[in-house]
Amino acid sequence: MKQNRSSAANILALAIGVWCCMSPEALAAGPLAIQGATIITVSGGVIEQGTVLMRDGVIEAIGTEIDVPGEALVIDGTGKVVMPGIIDAHNAAGMSQANEQAAVVPFLSVVDSIDPVATYFEECRRNGITSAAVVPGNSTLIGGKAAIVKTAGQYVNDMLVRRDSALKLSLRPTSGSRMSQMALLRKELDAAKRALQEQDDGAGEGDEKPADKESSAAEAGPGEDSAGDGSDEKEAEVSDENSADDSSTGEDIGLEALKLAVQGKLPVYIYCEVAMDVAAAVKLVADYGLNPIYVLGQDCYQAAKLLAAQGKTVILDPTLVYWKTNPRSREDEKIELPSIYHDAGVNFIFQTTDSNARTTLGTSYFWYQAATAVKHGIPEREAIAALTLEPAKLLGIDDRVGSIEVGKEADLIILTGQPLDIATWVDMTIVGGQVVYEREQDEKLKRLLSPEAE
Repeated sequence: MKQNRSSAANILALAIGVWCCMSPEALAAGPLAIQGATIITVSGGVIEQGTVLMRDGVIEAIGTEIDVPGEALVIDGTGKVVMPGIIDAHNAAGMSQANEQAAVVPFLSVVDSIDPVATYFEECRRNGITSAAVVPGNSTLIGGKAAIVKTAGQYVNDMLVRRDSALKLSLRPTSGSRMSQMALLRKELDAAKRALQEQDDGAGEGDEKPADKESSAAEAGPGEDSAGDGSDEKEAEVSDENSADDSSTGEDIGLEALKLAVQGKLPVYIYCEVAMDVAAAVKLVADYGLNPIYVLGQDCYQAAKLLAAQGKTVILDPTLVYWKTNPRSREDEKIELPSIYHDAGVNFIFQTTDSNARTTLGTSYFWYQAATAVKHGIPEREAIAALTLEPAKLLGIDDRVGSIEVGKEADLIILTGQPLDIATWVDMTIVGGQVVYEREQDEKLKRLLSPEAE
């Protein structure tokens, strides 16, 4: 009997030793459950004392009576809040350096400049941001192609959600006037339209006539099918594509991106600095059939009604509330962007300032942006959706992330309290079912909060 107990103890000790030696990735590869938390699903209300079960990076079950498998790693969520990870729909901070030098570079891709170990991604995990659109800066004309990434991963390819997700255009003059900026932009878009027309005309001239098809069939040898299964044609097409890729220049690649944009197949971020830029952008969209994502400067609120008529979700300037002097009355007036756009019927989401260009602390945090909106009359549920589900819809990834639903990717954050409470901290960040940030293990935060050693 003693021997049996000893053997059992040895087996248990061995099992514990193996478990302790496993890497975090290996532990997270199995089922992961959060129990006893308040779950803000965003799409389906709030579940009190609920459980979220994740497996293979996907949400498997949500509810109050979930059978958690014995092999699952369980996180105690008692007294805590679980919500979807925050989504940053527009930032230029994830690159080693944003392109704002060359004006017309539609062939560039931010993927070539994304730095997985950038401070930005570390801060994202610390602040509960699980997905981000890395976009060229605003000081450009056609700044290149954006990409959507997860905020955790050792290599860029590990992080990629969608390569070449959108093209960046800016109506803020880089040099000269707004008139010249618009003229140059139209010139590039006109070239893309002409290229598409020439492509269509060429395809029409190359169509084989019925008589030619019959003669081709007649010339086919015994047992040969002129139509066949198309494999030879497909191989030829692939070969042509590969050879074209090998010899393509930056201009060719850029033209292809612009062609997709004027076909409405590739969304375009359009940065509007002032209200008159909004009117110009709306005209541009109508003339060229663009699929726009409007990125707005502070003074664009004067075009709120025009934006409401477009029925598009817009990205607000990081400074949501500020004072402005009326040029006629010389009186100061308080501009509250969330309430102005909300009252005009414009759906909006938030963005934060680049860590290298911060002027105030509040504009650096998404929770602060949402809390500011709530302070100025926006319902809290809408403000939280503007951090999660609404940016996911804008980026076209809401089938994967943005809410806590069965089948969606397990990108979640565990908070110490309510999302918009100033005393709340991000306790854990989970990306793809893996814990990628723990506040207890955050040495930088500990040093920041601890009293200075004498």
